[in-house]
Amino acid sequence: MSGSLQKVIEKVLIVDDNQQNLALMQAALKQQELKIYTAQSGAMALDILDNNIFSLIIMDVSMPLLTGFETVKIFQETQRSNDTPIIFISSQCKADADIEEGFKVGAHDYILRPIDIPLFRNKVNTFLKLYRTEQELKQANLLLSEKAVKLECRLTEQLKINSELRFSEQVFENSVNGIIIVDENLKFVRVNRAFTEITGYSLAELIGKTPKILASGVQDKTFYEEMWNTLINTGSWQGELWNKRKGSELYAEMLSINAVRDKQGVVSNYIGIVTDITEKKKNHEKNEYLANYDYLTGLPNRLNLMTIMEKTINDKEIKAMAILFLDLDQFKPVNDDYGHQMGDDLLVAVAKRLRSCVRDSDFVARLGGDEFIIVLKEPNASEVASEKVAEKIISAISSPFNISNRKININTSIGIALYPRDGGDADTLITLADNAMYKSKEAGAGYFYFCMDCGYTNYFG
Repeated sequence: MSGSLQKVIEKVLIVDDNQQNLALMQAALKQQELKIYTAQSGAMALDILDNNIFSLIIMDVSMPLLTGFETVKIFQETQRSNDTPIIFISSQCKADADIEEGFKVGAHDYILRPIDIPLFRNKVNTFLKLYRTEQELKQANLLLSEKAVKLECRLTEQLKINSELRFSEQVFENSVNGIIIVDENLKFVRVNRAFTEITGYSLAELIGKTPKILASGVQDKTFYEEMWNTLINTGSWQGELWNKRKGSELYAEMLSINAVRDKQGVVSNYIGIVTDITEKKKNHEKNEYLANYDYLTGLPNRLNLMTIMEKTINDKEIKAMAILFLDLDQFKPVNDDYGHQMGDDLLVAVAKRLRSCVRDSDFVARLGGDEFIIVLKEPNASEVASEKVAEKIISAISSPFNISNRKININTSIGIALYPRDGGDADTLITLADNAMYKSKEAGAGYFYFCMDCGYTNYFG
């Protein structure tokens, strides 16, 4: 679209089933610089509206098959001509009823028969002028929008190649992103309102200082060395980092830096665009956590467990691994007798005891319900070591729990599978340990079973 307003093409559609009426109205508008279309029925008018946009529609009310009201309702419902003003033509004897109905369906004005030609011309000219003004305003608004977009683009281009700071003060101050300008010594020259809102620092507090005032200490020296190497070599850098607000609160930001050079190619300024992505990072971390950890106990979930097990199996440095599949005994009565909140609190307490039974290098996960898995890595993955851990777990779980001032007694059944003796992948090992756990349940609460190629061998806790 060009920068100047384009002249609106004036088209008028006259709809009347009476050919004499059409001829009369055409003749009345003959001296006008208009392109007049005529239709002798509502259906013809709808066909014409499919391919044309009109500045004014003059519609006879009383037509066979489709009345003027029905025709207008159809092309408004089908959005053929929502913005076009409509003048209805009605007989004098039906004026009151027609006028009331016509305004309901969207009439802008009425002309009564017999038609007063001077009044008819004046009404047509008035509505054409109003329509023309409306279209010019819309086009002007569109041009203003395009100019606003160009101002934003100009700022971006300026960050990359422009040697002089020619930016719009309005765009600068009202940008949703924080904007900072520092000199060649990295001392602040300008900041906008959004940057002040993000960091809490006003320009007066920043003048004479460098962005080090925002440093959080999260990024190490190597991070900043790589950033400056990129900026010096390419003239720009973009990435995420953590900075510190005025009150020492950490926030995450997306930062884009561009060097501005003078005519001799020497850097005169650096311009940074800052976007606060703290909430986005928190939501991402939350989603990552929920995808990999049990929401109740905080233990890794099945997805996390499978990932860790496969990674461990593929690690050539790992020679052995033990999988302990646990299911709580007498847990269901706790839910039934005391409610699910008590059951949830008990699961949280169980998770804490399980963590205390293994090393930090071992892995405790909750599969769901009252099922847990513990993965022991070498050198604590032998039968003897697994037996000791199982006994320790049974002893810990069989000790009474104090939940909401109630003494709760439960136990656990454990099935154990060893890698690589019993299986070479996570699914197989978990399945075998699960089967061994059910075997231990058959013996009673507080038992554990080892999975063996030749069957199952039980040990009593």
